[in-house]
Amino acid sequence: MPIVGLDLGRNNFRAIELERKKEGLAVNRFAVYENPRLNFESEAQDDQKVYASSLKDFFAEVGFSTPYVVVGLDETYIYMRIIKFPQMNDKDLKNAVNYEAEQYIPLPLKDVNLSFQRLDVDYADKAKMNIQMVAARKAVLEKHVQIIRDAHLIPKAIEPETLALGRALGDTKEAPAGCVILDMGFSRTIIIIVYGGFVRFTRNVQLGGDVMTKSIQQTLNLDYNQAEEYKKVYGLDKNQVDGKIFEVVKPHIDNIISEVKRASIFFTKQQPNANIKRVILTGGTAQMPGLLLYMANNLDLEVEVANPFRDIILGPHALQQNPSLNELGPIFSTAYGLALKEV
Repeated sequence: MPIVGLDLGRNNFRAIELERKKEGLAVNRFAVYENPRLNFESEAQDDQKVYASSLKDFFAEVGFSTPYVVVGLDETYIYMRIIKFPQMNDKDLKNAVNYEAEQYIPLPLKDVNLSFQRLDVDYADKAKMNIQMVAARKAVLEKHVQIIRDAHLIPKAIEPETLALGRALGDTKEAPAGCVILDMGFSRTIIIIVYGGFVRFTRNVQLGGDVMTKSIQQTLNLDYNQAEEYKKVYGLDKNQVDGKIFEVVKPHIDNIISEVKRASIFFTKQQPNANIKRVILTGGTAQMPGLLLYMANNLDLEVEVANPFRDIILGPHALQQNPSLNELGPIFSTAYGLALKEV
């Protein structure tokens, strides 16, 4: 049965339809919609109805063949921790997680949905196991479900976008090769460390493409749209416009690089067996010119731009779309990871 991974942004949504066929995993359709008048973060009922109506029209226009969706939950709405527990059965583990959760979640447990999964035996203490605990605010989940249903869609699952990215771009339990996924979005950058097939660490850095655009706007006295275009066209290419855009954007990227180094050091101290080998750039800002080369020159790691679609089958409709899905890897990585959960 086909399934759609749905990545909901503040004023945009990205969706990709996957289906498992005899030949393998196939992409039937993919599309993105942007409208500056939309505001997913608004609590006003009218704004939520407009968002849902736009989503409904988007699905009809693209022609997705199923109403079943897996929806992403932004990192700001969740609490995720890796906790060590003694080896125990599932019933005792559930009670232990509920007890320990009160120490890590800054909300009453009655106000959150709490889930957990076993990861693996702890490297340093074989008598213990690593448990991934995830909590999401019930009010936020209810808002997501309401918008999805108002758009005449059926939510199969809702999960953190960080877990979807780990599934789409990370390593596997069978072939562990630690990596840092750098999700560079509009308002923030999320550092995600994946090892052994599981997300082990996340850190939210309040620095995204919007801050960079506003810096260009103020420094060069441009309007916002001009500054955004300059960022997209010239980015970190120091040979363009006398290196002016490069000089404005560089300090922001340097801050992100410092956070990546800090996160990697912290994680490897906690998990000395986890050798981080590469950084994967994803999100809209990841496509900025010169970013890949600059990151590679300033991180002692292999750096690549996300492309989870190298070995996937494209259906007839997806084949005709332009630009191609391979070119849009950083844009659709989250939606792809969401769809993979249920396909």
